[in-house]
Amino acid sequence: MSVNHDEVDRVLRLKRQEREPKACYPCRKRKVKCDGIQPCRTCLKRNHPQICTFDASRAPRRREGSQAANAQSAASVSPRRIQSEVPNPGTPTSQSTALRPDYAAKDYSYSGDNSLVSILRSRASGSNDTMAREVGSVLGLQNTFSIYPFMDQKTPHDRWKSLLSVLPQRNEVLKFFHYYRITAYPFNPILADMDRFESDLCTYLNAHASGELRDQGRITERWATDKSIGHISLLLATLAAGAHYSDIDYPERLELATNFARRSFHALRLANFLFRPSLDIIQALVILGNTIQNMGQSDAAWALLGTTIRLAQTMGLHTERSTIHLPEYVQAKVRKLWSTIVWQDSLLCLCYDRPPIVTLTGWPLENSLLQKQDLSYREVMHFLTRLGLDIIRPEFFGASEADRSFEALEQIDNLYQRGKSHLQVRENCVTFQEHLEHLALKMHSSFCLSVVCRPAMKQSQCQPLLMQTDILRARAKGSLIDASRAFLDFQALSVVPMRSWSMVHTVLSSTLLLCIWEETRNDPECRDLQQRVIDIFSSVDSQASEEGGSGSENEGQWLSARHIRALVTLRGALDRQQDVSVPENEAWTGAGLNPAQFPASLLNGFFDVGNPLDTSPVSYLDSIMNGKYLPMNGVTPHMMPFSLVRNQN
Repeated sequence: MSVNHDEVDRVLRLKRQEREPKACYPCRKRKVKCDGIQPCRTCLKRNHPQICTFDASRAPRRREGSQAANAQSAASVSPRRIQSEVPNPGTPTSQSTALRPDYAAKDYSYSGDNSLVSILRSRASGSNDTMAREVGSVLGLQNTFSIYPFMDQKTPHDRWKSLLSVLPQRNEVLKFFHYYRITAYPFNPILADMDRFESDLCTYLNAHASGELRDQGRITERWATDKSIGHISLLLATLAAGAHYSDIDYPERLELATNFARRSFHALRLANFLFRPSLDIIQALVILGNTIQNMGQSDAAWALLGTTIRLAQTMGLHTERSTIHLPEYVQAKVRKLWSTIVWQDSLLCLCYDRPPIVTLTGWPLENSLLQKQDLSYREVMHFLTRLGLDIIRPEFFGASEADRSFEALEQIDNLYQRGKSHLQVRENCVTFQEHLEHLALKMHSSFCLSVVCRPAMKQSQCQPLLMQTDILRARAKGSLIDASRAFLDFQALSVVPMRSWSMVHTVLSSTLLLCIWEETRNDPECRDLQQRVIDIFSSVDSQASEEGGSGSENEGQWLSARHIRALVTLRGALDRQQDVSVPENEAWTGAGLNPAQFPASLLNGFFDVGNPLDTSPVSYLDSIMNGKYLPMNGVTPHMMPFSLVRNQN
């Protein structure tokens, strides 16, 4: 009896397929049961789904029905997989309608080269490989909660219903993301990959329109993952920032921005942000912190930024060496994200004169960027904020503070000369955006220059001034004038400077220093700038009152208590200058601000100015911006309309 060779081949193939391993690699190594689904239940239970891999010759089984989509979208790519397993981001896949993974595993925990975890991992081979991967959990150096433990949502359905309650609606996305994209993002580009974010945004809108995100009784698996929820929290954060910069009246704008921020924080908890951070989660936290700061709550923003930086460091975002396992385009995204975090920390530290948390050694600057000319606004700002961290270092103003100041001035000047032509000279600006970028950079750079020159400002004219000190004082005066002028020009073109905490801080601190410094307080040009700045803040409040807004519902109401104190002092100084002529040779008395001549209700109600006699203008500025204040009839400065503050003078 003859047997067809084709039939023999078919039978042999079937037998060979039966002998193929059905378990994933970790389960085969442990010789435990595996359900053949990627990630399998065993790997999920052991909190390492990222290492659940199958041989390339065999694809994992798929769940039937609605569970198939879950297995496909929930499978996360391990950062430890070989490069050949990483798909090209430009290649169409069966997941083209789902959010693309960022390949930064959520359970990856960074450890330095000298840690026991890293040493064991570097020496692991063969049977020790599994132990090396799990040593973090064994030593208690890795989180184990797969669900955020400080919430009431105990079941997947509870979590799904909670997510649906905070999802952004179509009209919210279409209205407020536009404000973020056009107004906020260009001057604070926190999103590391705007193109990809907009693509994912289209995916979300299509899913929302198709009804995937409506039924509370049926979980849509691809949107119930931590990755998808993290993206939703990031989307809500951009909407909060967009609402803050929108053209809506202040009361409604504040309510909307706060509502979006609250929903974003809730989505972060659903995504288990504290125990399983991701790139989207880090970006959402940075945007939320910046929005809180722009609402005038800079201390809360400072605290949140510290938490954000620590979460980013657990992912290894602060060092290039920890990202070598990632695809090249993801490494570029991580580099941008860490640079943005440096940006935020640097500006806050400069304003508060507090020590930074971020480090720069982990991401050395590329040689091509060091030699590059025609730097864009973002590139110049990244360089400038790195210089800002050097200025903040305690050793900066040491024994040779003049030499260090001149070195910093030279670096800032050289950086300015490497920028695009429209950033250097406003006459070279052609487009509207170029004008805005020029003015924004002028404000930030002028503020850094003024901080560099502040040691020279502390010296009195009565003391003998060295040539170096005289030069620094001249640069300080120019930077204060430039910052005030840039703000006045900027606010005429955009709402950005009046809605950005750092820019308001820059103009108020600069104008106040012009008012109390002996070299500028009697200068007609400086006095004119002071009056124009005050008029801007006053006109906004008056306009709100004319439109029917109550005293607690005006544009300037979002300002922090520090800004209110500066405005009160500046208004009092201007009024004082109009009534009293201060002789040129008179000893400095806070620009004629004698506390005894102020209304007692004003001084006791807002701040304790102390005794400005024999105090440098910088020290007096610090006492104003950081001074303590007492409630006035139960009303604190940040609760009072600026019109009432203005009337007190």
